[in-house]
Amino acid sequence: MSHNSGTSTRDSAISTRIYFGLIAFMIAVKVMFILFPTVFPGADQEGAFSWLTILAIAVMGFIGLLLARRTGFPDLWDSRVSHRQRFLIPALIGFIYGVVTVIIDLRNPSPVHLKLPLSIPFYTYGALLLEIMLRLFAIPVLVWLFSNLILRGRWQTKVFWLAAIIAALYEPLPHLKEQLLGVSGLGILAVLIKWAIEPLFLANVITGWLFRKYGFLAALIMRLSFYLVWHIIYGGLISTAR
Repeated sequence: MSHNSGTSTRDSAISTRIYFGLIAFMIAVKVMFILFPTVFPGADQEGAFSWLTILAIAVMGFIGLLLARRTGFPDLWDSRVSHRQRFLIPALIGFIYGVVTVIIDLRNPSPVHLKLPLSIPFYTYGALLLEIMLRLFAIPVLVWLFSNLILRGRWQTKVFWLAAIIAALYEPLPHLKEQLLGVSGLGILAVLIKWAIEPLFLANVITGWLFRKYGFLAALIMRLSFYLVWHIIYGGLISTAR
């Protein structure tokens, strides 16, 4: 499962430039929201746009970028990964996940979407922030720490899957904790099994797999494709209807 042994210096240089281009985009979105203030759907989302958050994410992502090259992940612009693998496959998976989420939501629409056109930069920024934090940073750091350092290069695949599952739990965790309150015995097992097959958790595991298989841009494209369907198209329609 190791990819990094054949990564060229040219691939790494291009990948690093792409990474800092993504950070520059986040800064541009921050400036745009300073010039055009808006009310965000979630009370906690404003903090995601602070300068300190952007700096922290930029540093975390760069650390992850370096460690990903040492732990078997393809580079952002790895020449061994085709455009079909990097863009098309993740986009299709994200689109399917978006459609499934919309179908589930239709029964009781959630008022969690920012209206168009600000939703486009808003959710693109959000996708970048989450994927840098959960995939590009968290997974390579855990793989490097446990497989490379503690286990001296052994069990890399097993450690990767454990790291991918830990990262995938980040978004469902608040809901999971809420449902576990006051539950005991077989009830705990039932809640855990229910969440193990929830689209939110499964999609995050798949995103981790895409990162491992085709590099960080594949993971990012999946989330962007999902957000396009769920937040921008569907969210834009129901926000207009309200």
